[in-house]
Amino acid sequence: MIRPGPRLTILIGVLLTVLLAARTPASAQGENDWSFVLTPQLWASHVAKNGFAAPRGLGGIAIESAAYPEQTLYNQFLVKDSSPVDSINPQWGLQLAAQRGPWTFGASFQYVTFETRNEVLWNGAARDQLCTRGSALNPHTNCVSFGERVAQEFVNTTRLDMDFAATYFLPDLVAHRVDLSIGAGMKLIYATASREYGNLHAVAADIAALFPQLGTGLYKVCDQDDCSDQRFRDRVKTTSWLYGVTVPIRPTVRLTEDGRWLLALSVAPFIGAESRDDRGVVYRVDQNAYSTATVADDFRVRRLDGTTLAYGATADVTIRLALSDALSAYAGARVQYIKGHETYLAYGPLFGMSVRFGGK
Repeated sequence: MIRPGPRLTILIGVLLTVLLAARTPASAQGENDWSFVLTPQLWASHVAKNGFAAPRGLGGIAIESAAYPEQTLYNQFLVKDSSPVDSINPQWGLQLAAQRGPWTFGASFQYVTFETRNEVLWNGAARDQLCTRGSALNPHTNCVSFGERVAQEFVNTTRLDMDFAATYFLPDLVAHRVDLSIGAGMKLIYATASREYGNLHAVAADIAALFPQLGTGLYKVCDQDDCSDQRFRDRVKTTSWLYGVTVPIRPTVRLTEDGRWLLALSVAPFIGAESRDDRGVVYRVDQNAYSTATVADDFRVRRLDGTTLAYGATADVTIRLALSDALSAYAGARVQYIKGHETYLAYGPLFGMSVRFGGK
């Protein structure tokens, strides 16, 4: 797990020290009594970019051999930006908070499954068309033109978000109008995806069956960097862990004198890492020179496995109505952006209801 660096740790410590020093007896809430808040939540998200499983510049359709003496197929297929199959993907969530005085210790969980679709185009620069001779049962020549769709990739993703944070409440940042909460926390995201091709062009079907002794499919898989163990699959899986630290900041505006209507803006910057396992799928091969012999001549394999820097933020804006001392409801919107190996972006309306137990 990634831990905050020395500068970030010092900054958080200074901020919390200032908040503690600013606390007055009048700001005590329930003194030493504990209270607990349970909040079921629904985020009707639109997943605009599925960065956990559908990278741009896919090289999974990656074949080079003497069967193609005039060109290499590496890097000549283009994946357009992924698009969601459904307009809305509901994310069900649950938050649990324990409060004592100005301190809140919280945990939240969010769960979603969704499908995205990618258009795979022929983007070869060597000539306008790519042609294959088909199979022994179908010896006819099949061709695909520049910019024409070769296949569609379907990506089914399951994702679980977990957040843990401790925040300090500073009332009356602006007298009788604005309160502030600030703290530090950790974020953990787990995603798993199944990826497969469909709606194949005849050329893609020919390529998928080109080397039956190595398996059939359009995904090239190599555990060794020289691809001496290359094989082809029609379906592959991906798992990804994202983890790091957050700094949740939440200013709240009291819209009415009695404090029943509240406008809240919540921002939680995130910095950490993504550790991804693509089971050896080859996305791209950067060659110093074109080869007509074997794939091991002169190339650099590009994968999305391993650990890389990740950063982003989650932001909410909500209007909350206190129905009673123990019950409140809210509605608003959320946007989440995270950049690791690839980009994840989702946004949409947000709804929830909070129930308080204990305290005074």
